[in-house]
Amino acid sequence: MFKDAFYIRQMWSFSRALDLALVDEEVERGLQISLGERHGERVAYIAMRLGRILGLNKESLVHVTVAGLLHDIGAVGYMGEYNGDQHIFERHCLTGASIVERFPAGRILAQAIKYHHETPDPLYCALRAPAEDVTLMARILSLADRVDLRLKRRPSNRRERDGIIEWVTKETGILFYPEVADAFKQVAQKEAFWLDIEQPDLLQIALGLLYGQWQMPATRELEIGFTDDLAATFADLIDQKSKFTARHSRSVAETVERLARGKGWEDDGLHEIYVAGLLHDLGKLSIPRKILDKPGPLDPAEFEIIRRHTYYTHRLLTEAGFPTRMVEWAAHHHECLDGKGYPFALGEKDLDEGARLMAIADIFAALTEDRPYRIAMSSGEALALIERGAGTKLDQGLVDLAKRVLD
Repeated sequence: MFKDAFYIRQMWSFSRALDLALVDEEVERGLQISLGERHGERVAYIAMRLGRILGLNKESLVHVTVAGLLHDIGAVGYMGEYNGDQHIFERHCLTGASIVERFPAGRILAQAIKYHHETPDPLYCALRAPAEDVTLMARILSLADRVDLRLKRRPSNRRERDGIIEWVTKETGILFYPEVADAFKQVAQKEAFWLDIEQPDLLQIALGLLYGQWQMPATRELEIGFTDDLAATFADLIDQKSKFTARHSRSVAETVERLARGKGWEDDGLHEIYVAGLLHDLGKLSIPRKILDKPGPLDPAEFEIIRRHTYYTHRLLTEAGFPTRMVEWAAHHHECLDGKGYPFALGEKDLDEGARLMAIADIFAALTEDRPYRIAMSSGEALALIERGAGTKLDQGLVDLAKRVLD
């Protein structure tokens, strides 16, 4: 039970990261709808409630919940290109299905996500798949997705709820599969269903319905396998956000692992800091692409926005239950020994060796990559620039290590 609950908790947090990536004015302008704003977790909750009424067993309820959390994973990177082109929905379904195949129960998740934009009327389908190919989970997701997009991001009133029920009734057999529409009309009669969707602790509500009364530890030790795949997947999604960061997350992970190895770290620590490196910029999914790709210097308001990404990294990884040490290694890469870093303004006594190594790795990787405003530096040039911060912002001994290991 705890394993499944931790799995859902972890995916819930990464779903919030996806939502951060989709809350972008360029995306919203293209689609003419609001995305993000807890869309993934609300779709997951609606899907789970529908699955309960439709008689899904516990294992299938976990699958449909996770599929709801990740249903838009294929949208990151190009939804801003929509502008009326329906092929974007086709791409996002196929890309999402391909991504989740590496996850636990990947084939089941892939089928649900691949077909979640299918409808009974082929006119409104993304893929125009035969009805027999559209699994019950996909049919559930299709309704849950459309219903949540129709909901306002404020408490709904009786008139609005009744309007959605009438809309689902009217569109049954066109947009919605009859068996799922009937299940929705049952659950929609419960006022608590609508109130639940609006609550900030929707994860706890969902887990309570799945598992009853129980307690879950705040953190859990890293598991090799799925967590590695999840970290690698989100590293790729992070780096897709900008054409100038095509391998940044992997480069930081590889660099910090080399540094830790040079410092004599053992295998378990090397694995953990590599995963932390993959996820160090998870919060950067919240930064609009126009800021990430700006060809000139950032103005003060833009710099304030981009500084927030490490805070979001910290929050998301904490919510996902990663060990505290890994959260800090990932999220403290813009902290400085002199206390003038961000977002926590930590000082020398607060930053352990892993965080100090990550700061050097991030700077080195960034300097040796092309950016909108400059070409990549050589390793020697990057290390010379890093040397300037040694002793004040960066650890002098670890900078010396970097000069030996990375040059």
